[in-house]
Amino acid sequence: MKDAYGHELSNFLSEEEEEDDDDDDDDDDDDDDDDVIHLSRPGGDESEMVGLSDQFIHTRNSLTTRSFKVTAFFGMAGIGKTSLAKKVFRDPLVSNHFTKRAFVTVGLNYKLERVLLRILKQVMGDMVITEGQELSLDRLREMIHQCLKKNDDKFLVVLDDVWNEKLWSYLVDSFPRIKVFVTTRVKEIMDSCPFYDIALINIRFLDKKESWDLLRKKVFGNESKCSYELEEAGKKIAERCEGLPLTIVTVAEILSRSDDKKTAKYWNKIAANVRHSVFVDAYDQMHKVLYPSYEYLNQELKACFLYMGVFPQTYEIPSSKLKEMWVVEGLCPGNEFDFTLRHLRFSSIVLVRKTTTCCLSSPIWHMCNKEATKIKFFRGLDILDDILAKEDLKSQHRLCVRNNVLFGIEDIYDSMTSVEISTVRSLLCTGPYHQYPVPICLEYLRLLRILDALNVRFYEFPMEVVNIAQLVYLALTLDENIPPSIFKLWNLQYLIVHPHLSIVEPDGISSYLPMEIWDMKFLNHLQVVGGKLPIPRENSLLENFSTLLDVSPQSCTEYNLTRIPNLKKLGIRIELGPNDTEPLTCFDHISHLTKLETLECVIANPRITSEVGVLVPLSIFPSSLEKLTLTGNFGYPWEEMSMISSLPNLRELILQCYAFRGPKWRVERDEFPRLRVLSIEETDIVQWTFGDRQCLKNLDTLSMKHCYRLQEIPHELGRDYREMHIRKESSRKIELVDCNPAALACVNKLVKALSRVASSRLVLDIHSSWDDA
Repeated sequence: MKDAYGHELSNFLSEEEEEDDDDDDDDDDDDDDDDVIHLSRPGGDESEMVGLSDQFIHTRNSLTTRSFKVTAFFGMAGIGKTSLAKKVFRDPLVSNHFTKRAFVTVGLNYKLERVLLRILKQVMGDMVITEGQELSLDRLREMIHQCLKKNDDKFLVVLDDVWNEKLWSYLVDSFPRIKVFVTTRVKEIMDSCPFYDIALINIRFLDKKESWDLLRKKVFGNESKCSYELEEAGKKIAERCEGLPLTIVTVAEILSRSDDKKTAKYWNKIAANVRHSVFVDAYDQMHKVLYPSYEYLNQELKACFLYMGVFPQTYEIPSSKLKEMWVVEGLCPGNEFDFTLRHLRFSSIVLVRKTTTCCLSSPIWHMCNKEATKIKFFRGLDILDDILAKEDLKSQHRLCVRNNVLFGIEDIYDSMTSVEISTVRSLLCTGPYHQYPVPICLEYLRLLRILDALNVRFYEFPMEVVNIAQLVYLALTLDENIPPSIFKLWNLQYLIVHPHLSIVEPDGISSYLPMEIWDMKFLNHLQVVGGKLPIPRENSLLENFSTLLDVSPQSCTEYNLTRIPNLKKLGIRIELGPNDTEPLTCFDHISHLTKLETLECVIANPRITSEVGVLVPLSIFPSSLEKLTLTGNFGYPWEEMSMISSLPNLRELILQCYAFRGPKWRVERDEFPRLRVLSIEETDIVQWTFGDRQCLKNLDTLSMKHCYRLQEIPHELGRDYREMHIRKESSRKIELVDCNPAALACVNKLVKALSRVASSRLVLDIHSSWDDA
């Protein structure tokens, strides 16, 4: 399946590449006078830059006062890397510090000889190179060495828009005295290098104020201040640009050309609609700059990236959802998901703002949908015209409906049924949840493999589904029970059922699954929100079953769990009834699951009281456990953490909504031997201490949210940050959201103490709701 999609992409791309090659041959004649290949960059001009002053100062100081051999800007296309690099390059402090400087734009397809020639021209001074003179690589290197022979000279070479490590590592190897400054969209070219003294700076997005300042400047220039009404609308437009300078500048250019550019009514229309023609035109104009990020990916990564476009614009995609869709579509094996997402993220084409979600920026989403439509990877249906254009629906393998109301329009239903849509293999209803039933023409989709209709409500189970024999993925929101005939779907691997309303029964249990669920031998993923598993027959055994989510605690009996011995992921959803006071025993038999890697347990309706007994006593967890999430008012005392901290393979621990209570928590050296991610949200902890400097030594990410009483972050967290300049893979993140000011002061003090040696390796994210007010 994965090879098929790679072939699907490569067939189209091979034809385009032949055309591009012809175009490149023609362009070569026109570009003979250029020293390197240049990309058109609307945002990379030489005008005064707005925003990013903090990163400018940090970079300038890093170049002139620190010993980093290489400084690198990393970030997505259009975020301001080139503009900021030029500003640093031209700054008097930098120009006075370096006696010789060169700024070279590289691009995706470069020639080393041309790059060296450009450097040579800029550092030679009064030396002359004859036009058309052929110089070998060795000769160029020798000439640069001659220019750098003065011992008191300091040299800076800026390589803009670099796509692999060979070029800049060649410069560092060949010219040890040169300080190299790189801008790149690809973080991995910096991580894979053999040199350790690298200052890697992730260029941030503009904040709301910087975004409006840039838009205002580009639209109005030095004109007088605009009216209050126009400013309010303008701020909303700037916010729609999502902090990306290239989007802001391009939108500003379009507004400047409009006759209505100073009309508040017109600007409010733009601000109210993310699909307004102003934004769409801007994204089209940005395509040339964004496209190399897509072109750089290999065929497998291209397919995974394009699939992300089926989700709505600006939608935060749950990583778990993306993983199951990539896997079931055959785009990516489950064990390669983290690597694939990481590669897309470090190629600056996918954003990961939260630990559990990812998304595409609007310009990238627009490019993604254009490419997917062009090669018929999927067809997105957002408005009436998308479906009425019948020719566009023919021979499609995937239909993506982002507006579920469309199914309820008679003309659209007739249009879809009158077109040959039997080729559709995936029907994805990714739009906002629609609480009223709408008809879906399932009887015409006999070859469907994937039906994701979780955002469409069904009063009763659509019986047409059981006749779709090839179905492997079924996701529904349903008011009634699943019928026994579900067993006819013998190919089904994923079954996800959400109730429209979650009604807690008197015994806290709801069941809408038939006994026949235990006869579906290929089933490996089952999600039944708050539902109870039916009691299996004595000889039932599902060896392919790997994921069971959102089941009731009453489902976690020894009798049930021994029938799914290869379970890797278990999610338990506790819905408390009004009279539930007895402790639940859902953890008592978890130890039987010797292959369990992920355990999530949530109390969906916790009782928010200051005094609460332990409703779910902790038990022995399997040593295979790698990720544990506890959400809800479990009320465990911190002293019981030893039952978790001793797990030898635990890598991620998430505690939310008073999962643990108490004022003091002390971590000892031998606890959490492999923990990399620790997230604590809403707890009453006051004092958090470490036994010594070796505690949590493998921790990469610490997130503390709504810990209003916490007085101090253990200073031992900074124990080995001084080693991070020789362990480049050890970059770390500390996130504090709405925490006690004392804890914030503690972290700021830690960062200040470490700033001289490893500030670029420590990412600090501090946010307060007071800032939004």
